[in-house]
Amino acid sequence: MVKITTLSELTLDGKLSLGPGASSKDLFDFYGDELRAWFHGQRASNDAIMVGAGTVRSDDPELTVRHAAGKNPLRVVPCSRGDLPTDCRLLNDGAPTLIAVSALATETAVEALRARPHVEVVVCGEDAVDLPGLMAALEARGVRSLIVEGGSRLLHSLHALGLISRIIIKHIPVISGAEEAPTYLRSGEHGARLSLSRWKLEELFALSGVAISTYLPLEATA
Repeated sequence: MVKITTLSELTLDGKLSLGPGASSKDLFDFYGDELRAWFHGQRASNDAIMVGAGTVRSDDPELTVRHAAGKNPLRVVPCSRGDLPTDCRLLNDGAPTLIAVSALATETAVEALRARPHVEVVVCGEDAVDLPGLMAALEARGVRSLIVEGGSRLLHSLHALGLISRIIIKHIPVISGAEEAPTYLRSGEHGARLSLSRWKLEELFALSGVAISTYLPLEATA
């Protein structure tokens, strides 16, 4: 079973970015080298790293380990239609990347992705990427740990399915003031409604003036 850890930056007013359509990378400006090294160490300690297609479009992330020692995790992107930007870094830097699509993706879109060096495509689901099916495909490839860095719709889906084993939140000490900026969790058009889940604080510490909290599921007791 793949152990899933989510790692998110949140402003004091609960936003994942400074405004609608803004890159979450803007929040990196508010912390220093010590936290950056720790952050990249978290990436290096996992077999794979995942973001949603929306994050690829807005942030054009690298999802590599650059500020700490360790190997790059396998990059994973669920994208139901396979319509990622052709000029994004994930499709052009030659690092191993797995794109999960649904049956809605056209043959043309799938073949265009597979033509990229070191890009693998798996089909999981009919109308949208089946996340449990994707986890099974990753486990079959030897992935045991996965870190998820967003976005809000992907996080919502993982929570709705009860797939998350650990939560990490970096509390960025700024208030965005942008009411329309994405919040931590946001359902898609047909997103499942979340049920109440309870979590226990595992650890709380600060690096570079930023508080970091980690949480584990609070198991029900008889």
